[in-house]
Amino acid sequence: MFRFFRQIRQKLLTDSKFSRYLLYAIGEILLVVIGILIALQVDTWNDNRKLVQQEITLLEELRTDLQETLKDLQFGKSLNESTITGYRLLLAAIDGNEPHSPKIDSASMQIAFFHVPRFRRTTYESLKGQGEILSNNALRREISDIYDRRFTYLTEDQLKVEWALFNKHTLDYTSKYLRSKDSDSPAVYPVDFESMKADTPFINYLSSLLSVRKYGVRVYENTIEEMKKVIASIDLELENLRE
Repeated sequence: MFRFFRQIRQKLLTDSKFSRYLLYAIGEILLVVIGILIALQVDTWNDNRKLVQQEITLLEELRTDLQETLKDLQFGKSLNESTITGYRLLLAAIDGNEPHSPKIDSASMQIAFFHVPRFRRTTYESLKGQGEILSNNALRREISDIYDRRFTYLTEDQLKVEWALFNKHTLDYTSKYLRSKDSDSPAVYPVDFESMKADTPFINYLSSLLSVRKYGVRVYENTIEEMKKVIASIDLELENLRE
């Protein structure tokens, strides 16, 4: 093709048709410029597609992490709710001066139980390290709110209160009043339920534990609902990016 253009130039110069040659030269330059612009546009399009695919991959991995964390929090919420049931039963039995019974054993077993949340943060940390790779600013804020505020609150505030109670009181009271039924089972039983009923500090501790756990369940519920919203937002964004 370049040989063809050269032949045209030579013919125009030979025929002394300078004005036509000038127009031709300008047209040739325009063709080169247009070709360069098209090549740059193709490169830009390819780069954008790579960024979009990278964003899709990151969102898919983040969605998987959030779903796994959601399952863990849903399990934790159920576990903590079961402990609330046990504490209420035990307090009612103490208030009613009931004798020891199998239901007391079941309720007492819940004293040392509480859920420790596990958050999958690998993809989110990768996301933060890559700057503003997410094109949807609103979604980026939603994700940041879940990880940096709600998850942090569960671990830095709620869980710290649980551990404080556990280390300060639970270990002492379980050592004092509870014994394992056998080495292969987590089941326990009160060694002296009558003494337990008469121990006012223990009763106050159990009431405090009940209040902390009830509040914790509400925190779990709110976090779970917000996580579902974020996952739905990610699904919508993935659908838009794949179009």
